[in-house]
Amino acid sequence: MRKEFEKNRLDLAYQKQLHYLNGVIAIATIGILSFLGTFIWNKDYLLTGFIIVILLMIISYYLHKKIDKNLKEISNQIRDL
Repeated sequence: MRKEFEKNRLDLAYQKQLHYLNGVIAIATIGILSFLGTFIWNKDYLLTGFIIVILLMIISYYLHKKIDKNLKEISNQIRDL
Protein backbone atom coordinates (compact mmCIF):
# COMPACT_ATOMS: atom_id res chain seq x y z
CA MET A 1 0.00 0.00 0.00
CA ARG A 2 2.85 2.37 0.82
CA LYS A 3 4.44 1.73 -2.58
CA GLU A 4 1.21 2.62 -4.35
CA PHE A 5 1.04 5.98 -2.60
CA GLU A 6 4.69 6.66 -3.39
CA LYS A 7 4.18 5.69 -7.03
CA ASN A 8 1.12 7.94 -7.30
CA ARG A 9 3.05 10.81 -5.75
CA LEU A 10 5.91 10.31 -8.21
CA ASP A 11 3.46 10.08 -11.12
CA LEU A 12 1.96 13.41 -10.11
CA ALA A 13 5.42 14.96 -9.80
CA TYR A 14 6.30 13.60 -13.25
CA GLN A 15 3.13 15.11 -14.76
CA LYS A 16 3.92 18.45 -13.08
CA GLN A 17 7.40 18.47 -14.61
CA LEU A 18 5.91 17.62 -18.02
CA HIS A 19 3.61 20.63 -17.74
CA TYR A 20 6.60 22.81 -16.88
CA LEU A 21 8.49 21.43 -19.87
CA ASN A 22 5.59 22.12 -22.23
CA GLY A 23 5.35 25.66 -20.89
CA VAL A 24 9.06 26.32 -21.36
CA ILE A 25 8.98 24.99 -24.91
CA ALA A 26 5.87 27.01 -25.79
CA ILE A 27 7.15 30.25 -24.28
CA ALA A 28 10.56 29.82 -25.87
CA THR A 29 9.12 29.14 -29.32
CA ILE A 30 6.53 31.89 -29.21
CA GLY A 31 8.96 34.36 -27.64
CA ILE A 32 11.73 33.73 -30.10
CA LEU A 33 9.45 33.90 -33.13
CA SER A 34 7.73 37.06 -31.96
CA PHE A 35 10.98 38.85 -31.14
CA LEU A 36 12.53 37.84 -34.44
CA GLY A 37 9.48 38.95 -36.38
CA THR A 38 9.25 42.26 -34.60
CA PHE A 39 12.90 43.17 -34.85
CA ILE A 40 13.28 42.04 -38.45
CA TRP A 41 10.30 44.26 -39.27
CA ASN A 42 11.93 47.23 -37.50
CA LYS A 43 15.52 47.25 -38.74
CA ASP A 44 16.60 49.97 -36.28
CA TYR A 45 16.55 47.54 -33.35
CA LEU A 46 17.87 44.45 -35.13
CA LEU A 47 20.94 44.04 -32.89
CA THR A 48 18.87 44.48 -29.73
CA GLY A 49 16.40 41.91 -31.03
CA PHE A 50 19.10 39.34 -31.68
CA ILE A 51 20.56 39.87 -28.22
CA ILE A 52 17.13 39.33 -26.63
CA VAL A 53 16.56 36.22 -28.77
CA ILE A 54 19.95 34.80 -27.77
CA LEU A 55 19.14 35.43 -24.09
CA LEU A 56 15.75 33.74 -24.50
CA MET A 57 17.42 30.74 -26.12
CA ILE A 58 20.01 30.44 -23.34
CA ILE A 59 17.41 30.71 -20.57
CA SER A 60 15.13 28.23 -22.33
CA TYR A 61 17.99 25.80 -22.81
CA TYR A 62 18.93 25.81 -19.13
CA LEU A 63 15.33 25.50 -17.99
CA HIS A 64 14.79 22.63 -20.42
CA LYS A 65 17.94 20.93 -19.21
CA LYS A 66 16.93 21.29 -15.54
CA ILE A 67 13.40 19.98 -16.12
CA ASP A 68 14.70 17.09 -18.22
CA LYS A 69 17.07 16.15 -15.39
CA ASN A 70 14.15 16.19 -12.93
CA LEU A 71 12.09 13.98 -15.25
CA LYS A 72 14.90 11.44 -15.49
CA GLU A 73 15.31 11.37 -11.70
CA ILE A 74 11.58 10.83 -11.15
CA SER A 75 11.53 8.14 -13.82
CA ASN A 76 14.41 6.34 -12.13
CA GLN A 77 12.65 6.55 -8.76
CA ILE A 78 9.49 5.06 -10.24
CA ARG A 79 11.52 2.26 -11.82
CA ASP A 80 13.20 1.50 -8.49
CA LEU A 81 9.82 1.01 -6.81
